[in-house]
Amino acid sequence: MASPSDPVHLRLEQLLTAFGARVKVLLSGYGLDKHGIDPADVEQEVRIRLWHALERDRSGAFHASYVQRVVASTVIDALRRAQVRAAEPLPDEDDGSVGLEATQVAPDRRAGDLERMQGLKRCLDGIPERRRLPIALHLQGFSLQEIAELADIPSAEAARKLVSRGLEELKQRLRDLGLGEFED
Repeated sequence: MASPSDPVHLRLEQLLTAFGARVKVLLSGYGLDKHGIDPADVEQEVRIRLWHALERDRSGAFHASYVQRVVASTVIDALRRAQVRAAEPLPDEDDGSVGLEATQVAPDRRAGDLERMQGLKRCLDGIPERRRLPIALHLQGFSLQEIAELADIPSAEAARKLVSRGLEELKQRLRDLGLGEFED
């Protein structure tokens, strides 16, 4: 843990003293509670991102517009994660039975889904490794920053380029197999 005399820690404290109230106002304006997101968690993520930015650029000046952009991107990432993790509520029935008949899928549909998933896996396996992992992470709902960190890519922008190029290649491979048409 950083000591209070650490220059990065001191700069972070100065930044939060200057813009902390603005960060709270911005976060409250997004209405994160409506999406089941705790604003305090997002505020903590903003602090972590600012800390990382200060570590990367020890001589940079971070203005209000930069802090606002960090808040906005953190909120967007939190909303995306919330959508990915969104779960269907459990039924209110307390009779102990599980409605399996409602969740069963017809065998022909299951076979078609399996065939499409196998086709997707074959297409994904054919993509060069440099792009394969970022695409797989993207399809699982990870943010570009998370993809960059998990795939050891230098920046979120580089991750975006890899994902974009990889998705185009994946779409073309799927088209070639007859597994779909995609809007560009």
